[in-house]
Amino acid sequence: MQADFESAGALVALAREAAAHAYSPYSGWRVGAAVVFTETTEPHRGVNVENGSYGLTICAERAAIFAGVAAGGRRLVHVALTCRDRNGTLVAKIAPCGACLQVIAEFGSADTVIEIDGRGSFRLADFLPRPFEADSLKD
Repeated sequence: MQADFESAGALVALAREAAAHAYSPYSGWRVGAAVVFTETTEPHRGVNVENGSYGLTICAERAAIFAGVAAGGRRLVHVALTCRDRNGTLVAKIAPCGACLQVIAEFGSADTVIEIDGRGSFRLADFLPRPFEADSLKD
């Protein structure tokens, strides 16, 4: 059963709350995400967790999605994303990275909503029109 949200703004507010817990000593960018799956009753949140090797850093979107999958989610319908720099200023021109977009595609669809704090509402297809899909693995 999908969680009931009054508005996309409510999901962005959860992402903002999550961002306060980000671990970002290198970039100073505190990113928070909140996601909704059709199978779960509550949204799932995630934050960016940086690592000095950079390659081991995990993005907030993937952290939130993986938390949702661990709770039984399989069909992703909504992603909310926010980012503040080290001065607390909203960074509105962000977008999910390629790895995050591919993970969104794995669990979502072209119509999965991606709400970016201060930037607006988009669909996955706006960022990733031709994702790599399971059908790509067939002969």
